[in-house]
Amino acid sequence: MITGDHPDTAHAIARELGIHEPGDTVVVGRELERMSDQALAQRVAHIAVYARVTAEHKLRIVRAWKAQGAIVAMTGDGVNDAPALQEASIGVAMGMTGTEVTKEAAAIIITDDNFASIVAAVEEGRGIYDNIAKTLAYLLGGNAGELTLMCVAALVGWPLPLLPVQLLWINLVTDGLPALALAADPIDPGVMGRPPRHPALALVDWDFFTTVR
Repeated sequence: MITGDHPDTAHAIARELGIHEPGDTVVVGRELERMSDQALAQRVAHIAVYARVTAEHKLRIVRAWKAQGAIVAMTGDGVNDAPALQEASIGVAMGMTGTEVTKEAAAIIITDDNFASIVAAVEEGRGIYDNIAKTLAYLLGGNAGELTLMCVAALVGWPLPLLPVQLLWINLVTDGLPALALAADPIDPGVMGRPPRHPALALVDWDFFTTVR
């Protein structure tokens, strides 16, 4: 939790949220100013609450997490949150109380200002990604079979096994409707139990062709 409020206020709220245990310290902005970027990167994983921070401090915290290889989501509603939202892997702005500057810098806008909506959005996004992968695997598999058949026949010197109009009919019947059904497939109930994908991973890789979907 990163806030510009007094450390005592931040500590009380953090304890109510269950993200701050008795004995943990609240790091304030002036302490961050005394830390180097390297020192902050080493300690950032062990600090749960920041208080009395500025826009520059928030930006440094986000960069420190990213330096550890983390995927960083940053939420905010004020103008001073905009640089950190822009720097984060995913910037999330409040739609009702957020400023226009913050909304412009964010990748996601929560229209109802309910943090639970973030979870729903992630679940929906994972479901859409899975459906795209299933649809693409189905289309590639079917079209690869047709392409292999036509290429082998041409190389061997056989007559064409399928006429162009037959290929079009097969694609229309066997590709169109099933692909639409896969695209509208319900979200897997266990989708939120999976770890997040690394953003550098490609959709089509070796696992794409070897994993049963």
